[in-house]
Amino acid sequence: MRRRSLALLLLVAALGFAVAGCGGEEETSPTPETVVGTTPTETDTTESETTETETTDSEPTETETQTETTPTETGPPAADGDPVAGKQVFLGVAGCGSCHTLADAGTSGTIGPNLDDSKPSTELVVDRVTNGQGQMPPFAGTLSGQQIADVAAYVSQAAGG
Repeated sequence: MRRRSLALLLLVAALGFAVAGCGGEEETSPTPETVVGTTPTETDTTESETTETETTDSEPTETETQTETTPTETGPPAADGDPVAGKQVFLGVAGCGSCHTLADAGTSGTIGPNLDDSKPSTELVVDRVTNGQGQMPPFAGTLSGQQIADVAAYVSQAAGG
């Protein structure tokens, strides 16, 4: 039994050396003579004629349309905010709860003021959300005027401000 184990061990070691010795030679890349298979052939391309068109400044034709664009800048907050939509802004895109505690929203942030304790008015929330103060960044470029009005209505209503 010992001889078999020793023979098996020697066989495995010899096989290991044989495999390890295969990687020491210089690598060669295949040459066209040693590659089996087909190679893609070039395809003929046809040149298409291009035509030049002349453009002039004129009134729109039937195929041209003029569209008015609405500016996307954040305007002043709307006069009436929707507290229900404001809760979604508070919990969602604005992420207010990561910094502020507000029981109604179930948040417990400690970076900013506890809104349940400070009971801010709608006007104060609009100002702070729009312009920021201290560690709070301004959200005028992030939230629309309606979103600011909505979150202000929600916070002042939920906190009792």
